Amino acid sequence: MESIVEQIAKEVMLKLKSDSANRGSAYTPPPQRNLDSARPVKAGQTAVLLAANFKVVDQVLGQLSAIAPGGSKLIVSSYLYENYGKDSVGRGYSLIHSGVVPSHKALDGISQLLIPSLSINSLSKAANLIADTYITRVLCHAIGDGVKITICDESILDASRYFPAGVARKIDKLRRELEDMGVVFQRCGNVKVTPGHKCSGCAAGDCASCTTCTPSLLKQPEPAAPRKFTDPAPIKPMASRAEDACSLDCSKSYGSCVSFCAEKVKGVIKAGADRIEKGLEAPMPSRDLAKYIDHTLLKPNTTREEIIKLCEEAREYSFASVCVNPSYVALSAKMLEGCPVKVCTVIGFPLGATSSFVKATETRDAVANGATEIDMVINVGALKSKDYELVKQDISRVVEAACGNTVKVILETSLLTDEEKVKACELSKLAGADFVKTSTGFSTGGATLEDICLMRQTVGPNMGVKASGGIRDTETAMNMIQLGATRIGASASVGIVKGEKAGGKGY
Repeated sequence: MESIVEQIAKEVMLKLKSDSANRGSAYTPPPQRNLDSARPVKAGQTAVLLAANFKVVDQVLGQLSAIAPGGSKLIVSSYLYENYGKDSVGRGYSLIHSGVVPSHKALDGISQLLIPSLSINSLSKAANLIADTYITRVLCHAIGDGVKITICDESILDASRYFPAGVARKIDKLRRELEDMGVVFQRCGNVKVTPGHKCSGCAAGDCASCTTCTPSLLKQPEPAAPRKFTDPAPIKPMASRAEDACSLDCSKSYGSCVSFCAEKVKGVIKAGADRIEKGLEAPMPSRDLAKYIDHTLLKPNTTREEIIKLCEEAREYSFASVCVNPSYVALSAKMLEGCPVKVCTVIGFPLGATSSFVKATETRDAVANGATEIDMVINVGALKSKDYELVKQDISRVVEAACGNTVKVILETSLLTDEEKVKACELSKLAGADFVKTSTGFSTGGATLEDICLMRQTVGPNMGVKASGGIRDTETAMNMIQLGATRIGASASVGIVKGEKAGGKGY
């Protein structure tokens, strides 16, 4: 694991590299690389690159004959060569490793590179063109020289099946970056390499009965359904009225079945519905409305006692999170320990004009102190200048620094045109963020119903939409949710769930 010093050094180097590349001219997207125009090589020569992915190395070696015919060239890591030996790794193959061929010569005469398994570490280094091992040097040479690269690792192809959601998002992001550089991700015929493979047949030495070890018996898995953003909690019926409500004529009950006939609604959702309409006349129980709300206190003069009260209210009403300034993250995490209420903080707040390096460092510090949700402010000036690459990288750095925790991107919609709002949503989605959010609450305006509709339409069902800024009563909060908001940011949270109209304004 990288130390904080190494992480900061990496951020500085990336920033210097980015500044050098973009100094003096506006960003223009790189041209699509034409693989057919790569340097001429002998047709038909394919090499297999064997990296030391410890979880599956034995499995890959067992399937080598199915992956590549005898006589093929094998490029192996130093670890494999030193620990498994030439007889185990390269029997019947032309072996290439650091002891006999330097990395810049390993690809001579090779037009295609097949990689059956790749560790997350090597995947990340390849995506960032970091060449610090024999394998990563070969990969970077292959990418730069236009060699066709095919990665067949099942855990990368279907990351959501094998890794936690945050890690899977990171892998998908790295995969997209490599695809932009011409790398192909696809299954190697019938061969399937999966992490953590164990079975009784293999333990007994009978691999012929194992569908993982015997390629001819394998079946391609059904494609995984796309991950969709789920609402914070299912709506539960109110005990006092649930029995009577089910006898109502639903066509005249303004959607009250959502509140009172929860089991029937669940059946509709299971049948394929993405969203259930609910009329405002049908009351939402306060305990369910609370799970949509980030209980927020971001004023500059906030005291320790006010933060303690905020956390106590969040426990009492079961809000989704408390949203506090970074200096109060550690206190909030301590106050809410053992409680499902999350700790959210703001990054680059409220202007969004700090550098990507500062935002990433601030994010790491917040996560280390106990934050599990990050609300970052977009670089509004860069967006309005149409410097879209800077905006995307700004968000990407924070997503990476969040280490799988939820990231919400604050667009500050009151300062943007509709076209800019759409572009900001698209860039947030491309950068791997989990939510888009309307406002900081400190600018010229807050959330509007029109903005919620536009943002939901742009990001689709896979991302969250947070409405924040100026939401002070139950009716406004319900309107936002009905039109597509999946989280509400408010300082008047208690009044909202109690049905009281709060006075004042802002956070």
